[in-house]
Amino acid sequence: MTRKKYFFPVLLTGLFILFILTVIPKGTFYGSYTDWLSQHVRLAETIRDTCIEQKTLVPAFLPLGSGSNGYQFSYYGYLRPDIVIGCLLPSVPMVYLLIGYMLAGYLCSVLLFYYFLKSEDGIDSLSAFAGSLLFMTAACFFHTHRQVMFVNYMPFLILALIAVKKRRFRFLPLILFFIYVNSFYYSIACLAVIGWYWLRQEGLTFWKKGFPCFLKSAFLSIGMAAILLIPTGLVILEHRRASASLSLPEIFGVSLNLQSILYSPYGMGLTAVCLYALILGVTSKKYRTDSIFLLIISTWFFASWVLNGTLYARAKILIPFVPLILLQCTKILSLLRQGDIGPNPASAPEDTGQEHLHWKLWPCLIIAAFLPAWMYSGNFKWIVADIGILVFVAIWQKIRCSQKTDQLRFLVSHLLLCIMPCVLFLQTMQTEDFVDKNDVFEQEITASDTDTPVMDPLYRYDSLADVLASCNLTSDTTVQKSGMYSSITNKDYSNLYYDTFHSAVQINNRLAVLPSANPFLLNFLGVRYLQTTEDNIPCGYQIVSQAKKGRIVFAENKNVLPIAYVTGSCITDSQFLRLNQYDRLDAITRYTVVPDSEETVVSNNEDTAISDGEATAVSDYAKGMKEYAPAFKDLVLPDTIRVTKTNGGYLLDVKKETSVTMALEHTLKDKILLLDFDVINHGKNAVVIDINSMRNKLSGAYAPYPNENDTFHYQLSDSKGKGLKNIKFQFSKGKYFIRNITWHLYDEQLLGEKQYTPVENHDTEGSEILSCTADAAADGYFVTSIPLQKGMEITVDGKNVPILKINQAFAGVKLEKGTHDIRILFHAPGQKAGYVISILCFLIYLISAVITGWKNLQAKNMQRRD
Repeated sequence: MTRKKYFFPVLLTGLFILFILTVIPKGTFYGSYTDWLSQHVRLAETIRDTCIEQKTLVPAFLPLGSGSNGYQFSYYGYLRPDIVIGCLLPSVPMVYLLIGYMLAGYLCSVLLFYYFLKSEDGIDSLSAFAGSLLFMTAACFFHTHRQVMFVNYMPFLILALIAVKKRRFRFLPLILFFIYVNSFYYSIACLAVIGWYWLRQEGLTFWKKGFPCFLKSAFLSIGMAAILLIPTGLVILEHRRASASLSLPEIFGVSLNLQSILYSPYGMGLTAVCLYALILGVTSKKYRTDSIFLLIISTWFFASWVLNGTLYARAKILIPFVPLILLQCTKILSLLRQGDIGPNPASAPEDTGQEHLHWKLWPCLIIAAFLPAWMYSGNFKWIVADIGILVFVAIWQKIRCSQKTDQLRFLVSHLLLCIMPCVLFLQTMQTEDFVDKNDVFEQEITASDTDTPVMDPLYRYDSLADVLASCNLTSDTTVQKSGMYSSITNKDYSNLYYDTFHSAVQINNRLAVLPSANPFLLNFLGVRYLQTTEDNIPCGYQIVSQAKKGRIVFAENKNVLPIAYVTGSCITDSQFLRLNQYDRLDAITRYTVVPDSEETVVSNNEDTAISDGEATAVSDYAKGMKEYAPAFKDLVLPDTIRVTKTNGGYLLDVKKETSVTMALEHTLKDKILLLDFDVINHGKNAVVIDINSMRNKLSGAYAPYPNENDTFHYQLSDSKGKGLKNIKFQFSKGKYFIRNITWHLYDEQLLGEKQYTPVENHDTEGSEILSCTADAAADGYFVTSIPLQKGMEITVDGKNVPILKINQAFAGVKLEKGTHDIRILFHAPGQKAGYVISILCFLIYLISAVITGWKNLQAKNMQRRD
């Protein structure tokens, strides 16, 4: 009996291990180059290091994005168990802990789901095994190695369903708390799943007894997680993005390709048998309500739109409904077994009091009608096979045979229905670009190396070696980085980064603020220390040390601006906004942009038309940027690229990725060459053009977060002292149009023209993010390149002073003549309130649990006495 009890759980565990070992290529980690490495692994490492440095599990401030509210990154691991464990094991790389946590959670989800199915009435062991296998092979678990928060809450969601089923309601607040800390984004969908299941368990009595208990558990759990949810909610409101502009059909329409429920890893990723069961369930009185509800949730865009907080109507938010759909599927498969293996309908009593369900062919035809929607899918042939097997089983089950043969047919049918989900799962997993282990532990030059200088916290450090993989990784949490990649970004900082300084947009979206070899930006943000490659060293940087293997070097530029200084060399916001985009770049490089008055805060960053008189008034601030017309030596283009010149520009037809080097007639020494042009994509794929290792990208037609980067900007320079001689282009495959090509020239020496007095740095204490002494020779401004954000506080000689928005995005204050003690403090908005509420709610929960446990113990003792 014991062996039979554990047979299927052991079999599921064995299959799980086999599948995982099958999909991971040799020499790789169970993780993706898409987001997993750049966001989840790197941020887990940075959050863990910052937690240890600041001695807290919820850091208020992180050294990314030139200094940011830590809750901008809370989505990626604040209070998550693997990072908490990582704080206890600081010498263990977070990549191992993250992979272990995800795989353990994945396996626990499968086994808990089997237990959950077994606890339901009428589900036999074989059907529970089949349902659990369908659960394990759902394509949504593709995200255990990509977007981990899409599925990392799943074991806790299933635990919550079990708690409801077993009426262990006292555990529910704690389980919900763990759902929030794993993935608060999915909390609303998870609560909807739990609420619906609870309602279906108790029926109409739910509204009288269950619903108050559900609300109590939900609110108590939210209070327990207040230290995470309140500050995160406030920072989302502070930096919120506008909702996607959706048409009425996009909100109230239905999914005609069924990708929200079938086959897609960015939906539920189930297979045809699940949809078949839902459709067939509509014909059953007992299961009709659940089937209709789940079909509506799965196919109506409005449901996704609401659960996504009206931001968009993407199907990824429906992943928490996978357990409910598979529960319904398993129940119906079990009912089909009872209907087909039970007494022959002709000889059965007229009214047995039990509803039977029989295999039908017409639901298969409905599903097959959607085949054209998947015609261009890479898995199309497997999808056809999946639906084909379902049709075969439905027809086979219609053939009458003896009860003994029927038992065998039932077993074979279940096995057949499970084959294609397994095949499709493996096919989906094999589309992943798994991370090479060497890329995770790529040798980095850090401050601990012999020839590498100790990094001054008044300057920043960045890496150009692999901007996407390294932008969220800090080698020293006391030294800030300019780059960051998070779903929550400071809009003013991002706009200045890309629109004012014309930094290259290097990936499909503009959410990521990625470092580039832009000498204007590196100088302005005080990036003194740079990890890069030998062929991508911006002007002004000198190699300090080199990696023992590979082409990675550590370079330093001692002439960049510090992150805090005093200056009186200023231009006002109104003057700055009257300049054209190129003169703005010159002006902000040589001057400091300050408000017209202490009460004025300018946020408009658009070009403004000006008259000749107004232009003369500000002309002194913009003398450095010169228009230029470079001359090139003769060039023969390769056959892989065809260029057609038109009146409006150049049409490029690139047959495959092609490199072209253009030699300048005149070497540009001690100059920065700026190139800008507009791009119109005539294809569906992304347009990528690299020039001297500087990448610009216009996202493709189907990018989920299009970057709209239709103007490419480049700043080209040479750091070796020989001057800029060649311009190397690398064009991606595709057909695209280039127009409005402009060239400008800028003297490198102007980067150091800004007049300022550096501050003297001091060690920080408590919530301070900067402590310094500033010496102002005259009335002026204390200027930083730390983005202005809510929660900041600046004291001058112990007194709070009004904070100004300086240089369009950063914090600064007016400063009188003299020597001053200046401190910048940061308190994450809502964090203190969150602490208090969380502690109170945890105390309430513990007291309630103790009282409930005591009452249960007393009740058991009374029963024993009776």
